[in-house]
Amino acid sequence: MINLLYVIITCLIAVIIVNYRRQLSNTPPGPYPWPVIGNLRLLRRLCKKFGGQHHAFLQLTKEYNSDVINLYLGNSNVIVVNGYDAIQKILRDENYDARPWNEFTKIRNMGLRKGITMTDGPEWKEMRAWLVRSLKNLGFGGEEMSNRIKDELEIILEKLRSQNAQVIQMKPIIAPAVINVIWSLATGSRIVEESRLRYFLNLMERRAKAFDIAGGILSIFPWIRHIAPETSGFKLLTTINKEFKEFLMETIDEHKKNYAKGKEIDLIDMFLAEMYYGKGPAAGFTEDQLLMILIDLFIAGLQTTAVTLDFLFLFMTVHQDVQCKLQKELDSIISKTSLPQLSDRFRLPFTEAVMTESQRLRLVVPIIGPRRAVNNSTLNGYKIPKNSCILMNIYSIHTDSNNFDNPMCFKPERYLKNNAFIPDKKLIFFGGGHRRCPGEIVAKSAIFLIFSGVMRHFQLLPGDNDIPDLEPQPGLTISPKPYHVLLVERTN
Repeated sequence: MINLLYVIITCLIAVIIVNYRRQLSNTPPGPYPWPVIGNLRLLRRLCKKFGGQHHAFLQLTKEYNSDVINLYLGNSNVIVVNGYDAIQKILRDENYDARPWNEFTKIRNMGLRKGITMTDGPEWKEMRAWLVRSLKNLGFGGEEMSNRIKDELEIILEKLRSQNAQVIQMKPIIAPAVINVIWSLATGSRIVEESRLRYFLNLMERRAKAFDIAGGILSIFPWIRHIAPETSGFKLLTTINKEFKEFLMETIDEHKKNYAKGKEIDLIDMFLAEMYYGKGPAAGFTEDQLLMILIDLFIAGLQTTAVTLDFLFLFMTVHQDVQCKLQKELDSIISKTSLPQLSDRFRLPFTEAVMTESQRLRLVVPIIGPRRAVNNSTLNGYKIPKNSCILMNIYSIHTDSNNFDNPMCFKPERYLKNNAFIPDKKLIFFGGGHRRCPGEIVAKSAIFLIFSGVMRHFQLLPGDNDIPDLEPQPGLTISPKPYHVLLVERTN
């Protein structure tokens, strides 16, 4: 009994000391951290109560009346930034371009400080610049890329026609098309074999469910992987990594075997050219680098694009009036016998507004980061210690009533003025600064062409006359709860 009392008193003293030091050092406000676990239990309770980390962070922002708050996840110091002004300061400042390198990040990157997502420094800048140049040389954002997307759209429409007047789910039909757009860009061909395609999609979904944006239990308590490899998720993550690597290395090895100098037709070929005849391994062009670049492309591209489209089809199913107005506009620009063109986008202001409003309310990655402070700095008058982990809550911007009137309402008309689409400058869909998503153009093009193409040819009605639930499932990326639509081919 005496020992228990001693432990309790010691813990309370530790909490008081930590918070006293916080006040003296002028660090951002936040809840009292408990020894060992920090604010982990509180964060989990708020996530469960409000429906995800983005809601939990917003609640803490209101509670402490500050756009910048300080949390301790275990012994890790995490700065959560909310609000447009504060987030823009992070995005525009090179001091926050770095990434944390903890145990969880190591697992995510298979122990390799490579790729374009979870690394920083001169090599990251070199690889990112190479990727942007290479994508441009491959027709990124041009007619060739548009044709690849439209090829996949035709396959989607064919599948949908075969299920006309049936109750279906949209994502299983859309996701294979998205993965093949990225796959053809990277490898020069589609994944034709259905079983192989489904395996890769399943692998990506398993991975998405296994990871957590704040770093997960493994970054907070890295030692737990030794004593509880299964319950901590360590075994699952390493298994998924092994499968992921084997799947991609099969394609990389095939490209190495068949590579011919001067005949590069895809991203892998272009990397091999740089590795063999360009700047070479000394500049970072290694097989491990290629593997991680591919992993980053598929992780960033598949889940976000496919789920963004899934949310769009969900909103159209729920808001039949918006769907009707959208299709009236599409009918006036796109004929029944043709597919949408990227050039049509500027003549479809309401369609653009619908896509924008859906992403505002249901941004697939509502919390972006993590970032790492390279040096000691200040933000909104608070001290940000060197190497602090920083998360940015984009949801706090998109649902702020100071930025958007009646922000929780789905209202595409808010972006229209004199029948012209006027984008809001406070929308952040693809990050910003030096870490702005390099795949933005292909993602936006795929979303527009697939969404407008499907809605031009099909009406989506609630399946079994049940209105789907618009509340998303929380996670690394948010996603719609499983829903069904009654698919009806349009005759006009």
